[in-house]
Amino acid sequence: METRSQAIGRNERLETALREQPRRVIAALVDDEPLDATPLLRDDETLSSEGYVTLVYEFHHVVLPELAAAGLVRFDRLEDEVRRGEQFEAALAAF
Repeated sequence: METRSQAIGRNERLETALREQPRRVIAALVDDEPLDATPLLRDDETLSSEGYVTLVYEFHHVVLPELAAAGLVRFDRLEDEVRRGEQFEAALAAF
């Protein structure tokens, strides 16, 4: 059975991974190569299966659409691909 502190740690890891997704996407697009539309995790990050499903959902339905609305990325749902948007260079300068 999971303890309260384990549950809190699991939630904090998910929140951290989710909060950092926009910055990670911008950093990953510096090379101007398209990205798969999957969340970007550090090698040392681990999430539960449930946490990862939540992260994927939020990434596809919140993070990427918000970045696309701001012109920072182009999110192609059919190709499941992310590319630089028209405002990417301006965002990179502020990064």
